[in-house]
Amino acid sequence: MTIELKPAAPSWQTKVFPLLAVLGWALVLVALLVGLLTLSPTAQSYWGENAKSSRDAAEAGSGLITQLQTLSATPRWIEPLIFLGVASFMTSIAMAFSTIPNILKNRGQVMSLCFPLIVEQGE
Repeated sequence: MTIELKPAAPSWQTKVFPLLAVLGWALVLVALLVGLLTLSPTAQSYWGENAKSSRDAAEAGSGLITQLQTLSATPRWIEPLIFLGVASFMTSIAMAFSTIPNILKNRGQVMSLCFPLIVEQGE
């Protein structure tokens, strides 16, 4: 008696979830690098090298005002980027979990075909 077993056809979730996981990690990594390479030196320069009196007395167009603008504007687009990265990663986890029922269904079909042969061989 020959039984033909076919592997389960890969679902679209199996193809997409690794891409979403990599996208999520990449977005979070970009936000981390921007924070480390842009915000850290700017913050150190703005708050570490200048006294409060010189920061308060800075005139329009000065380097201190430019640094302050960078410090206030950059987090406004980094935070949504981090949120998008984490959401993408979580979506990839949900997609990976959504493939489990199809895999179990296929394995159940394979087991129902193989079980009579296993019992025959054991006797």
